[in-house]
Amino acid sequence: MQVLVIGGSRFIGQTVVQRLLADGHRITLLNRGQSPDPFGTRVSRVLGDRSDPETLKRALSRREFDVVLDVIAFREEDTQAAIAQLAGRIGHFIHISTASVYLIRDRLFCPFREDDFGGRLAPRSEATSSSWLYAYHKRRCEVVLQHAWETDQFPYTSLRLPMVIGPADYTERPLAYLERLADGGPLILPDGGLNSWGFLWVSDVAETIAANLMNANALGRAYNLAQREVVSLKQLVETLALALGKTPTLASVPSEWLQRLPLGTSFSPYTHDHDIVLDTTAAERDLLFEPTAFVTACEQLARHFQATWQGQPSRLYATRPLELRLVQELGRLRLPSLVPPRAVASR
Repeated sequence: MQVLVIGGSRFIGQTVVQRLLADGHRITLLNRGQSPDPFGTRVSRVLGDRSDPETLKRALSRREFDVVLDVIAFREEDTQAAIAQLAGRIGHFIHISTASVYLIRDRLFCPFREDDFGGRLAPRSEATSSSWLYAYHKRRCEVVLQHAWETDQFPYTSLRLPMVIGPADYTERPLAYLERLADGGPLILPDGGLNSWGFLWVSDVAETIAANLMNANALGRAYNLAQREVVSLKQLVETLALALGKTPTLASVPSEWLQRLPLGTSFSPYTHDHDIVLDTTAAERDLLFEPTAFVTACEQLARHFQATWQGQPSRLYATRPLELRLVQELGRLRLPSLVPPRAVASR
């Protein structure tokens, strides 16, 4: 098939493109060309900003596409422009969405199901403004797509993803924990790391897309993708530690304390004030979605880290000295419920 990928140069998009190339599909990438990719001459390219209608016109002038995969639509204007250019010209439009669309729903509880999308939104606050706006704009993208389906049968499928993990994650979120486990020092978990997640292994996104190109049964619908296991951040760290052959010293510190310090909680990027658990029944039924087991994903992530990490600290490691100093200070206060004794003795 002829597939146009809007984005495609980093992490999720790159993994999907690699999978589609392996299946023999002909790929055209549309992006600004600012991030290197490994595809060379195996793909065609259109350079430009997707928000510029002329860029999409240039892509469409080259050939007809069976499928368009949009990895980087973050505002409804992006999606509206794509619909305007693609309506009546493609067989399938796949939109990469996010589990965050549920997080700004008012009084919504896990597990989140696709039908939970509709309903009143929680108010935006100063503290949640950034994450609220991200979720709101991603919701608006989906609303535009649903309207296009209902009015003109625009053939879209939306995939709502939780936190995706895997090699080559440019956000460096997994490194925040792997580096700290590797250095052997105590690792602070805000609020004990008890917030719950359903993560998703990046290759599962690629496999699901590859298996469902032009799937007529998926048109006009949104699907949750996530691992089956519901795990806490603490369990993630412990599982990664086991895969690395480490015995971690974990220090539970209230996030409220951390926010009052220069440290904050950004050093622990999987800390979240909401549990994020998705029901994937519909995807398993309609898309034959089969997620990678959580333990297997952690083992693969740890092996990749061990094989590729050269000791160069990530940007999220910059606060490490402050973290270790905080653990020492808490140990001197004799708060064993927060900091195990060996955390102080080992430093």
